Amino acid sequence: MDLLFVPLSFWWPLGIGLALMAGELFVPATVFLWTGIAAVLVALPVFFWPGLPLITALGLWALLSLVSVLAVRLYHKGHPLSGERVEPSHAPNRYGTEFIGMSATLHRDSENLETRVNLKGANWGVKLKGGDLKAGAQIRITGLDGIFLVAEPLEETT
Repeated sequence: MDLLFVPLSFWWPLGIGLALMAGELFVPATVFLWTGIAAVLVALPVFFWPGLPLITALGLWALLSLVSVLAVRLYHKGHPLSGERVEPSHAPNRYGTEFIGMSATLHRDSENLETRVNLKGANWGVKLKGGDLKAGAQIRITGLDGIFLVAEPLEETT
């Protein structure tokens, strides 16, 4: 019990605070950051009042930690993170679903009902329904088959 009333050295809260802030690099939850800052702030009164008991420094650290965490939470409640929330255009892990319904032009002849098309800057393998097509033909994406897009010839309306 007497250990709680032992005078504290300035270096202990400073070292513990820096270690807590460094811990934020390994466990990014921002709790270590604010409790570390509170410990570094406790080092100031310990430096100016060298006889400050350990129990007082611990109480001051707990109070500063609580105040800093609550202040940051209050701040973020009034100032949410900036930037737009972008909803995904397709289900997770179902790449290619955003292309269903799109049309494309073939830049090379298809072979064995397969070809490649460039959609939104990416080359996609395409499996064709209804036969091989020549370069320049228009297709419409109708579905997915594994990692391939499934397409059918776009009907010409005249």
